[in-house]
Amino acid sequence: MSKRSPEPPFFRRPKPYAGEEVWIVQHDDSPHNTVVGVFATADEADAFMDTVKDDYENGVICSSFPIPYRSTDGAVPYQAKD
Repeated sequence: MSKRSPEPPFFRRPKPYAGEEVWIVQHDDSPHNTVVGVFATADEADAFMDTVKDDYENGVICSSFPIPYRSTDGAVPYQAKD
């Protein structure tokens, strides 16, 4: 007989994301373009950007990525303007 207690509800696997893309908000104050938020819609990402943009010297940037996204897919989700 096992003495193992049942797992608390916070160990349940989350529901899979059903969207086709996510919006990622990053800052470039570090060499790694640190992700500060991931959102299901552009509106959610824009609202978050407005609240955190002044927290970073160079502000924040936002890009959408298709789901699934792999760096080896050959698509460039964002690029600098010439």
